[in-house]
Amino acid sequence: YPHAVLMFVKFHSDDPSFTPAAINSIVQAIERIMVRFEVMKVKTIGAMVMLVSGIDDPRTRQEQLTGVVDAAIMIRACVFPHANVAGLTYRIGIHSGPCFGAVIGGNGALFDPLGAPVNTPRRILSTTAV
Repeated sequence: YPHAVLMFVKFHSDDPSFTPAAINSIVQAIERIMVRFEVMKVKTIGAMVMLVSGIDDPRTRQEQLTGVVDAAIMIRACVFPHANVAGLTYRIGIHSGPCFGAVIGGNGALFDPLGAPVNTPRRILSTTAV
């Protein structure tokens, strides 16, 4: 996929109100926004969501990039300020470029994009301070 746009949304809290139900509520709010901007959720890993645009997407690259950035702005404005979790922190990482995808595994196989657009935002999220 020559023009994929990947976004990672990672969130965390040490508060007891940060339960699986709270995580589910946040992820569902993110999913509603993704549908609006035609961005696909690839997977959720704990309290981190991987999203992608530009894979089997007929829109122009500019439209894909704009959709991801607009979705990130809406997530920042509409999801986290209204989450009922004390001390909630979040980070959003976006990167664009060529990547490839494959179905990984035999049991419970899932599609997984791989390459620099995946690795760069993941590294940024794991090494930056909140």
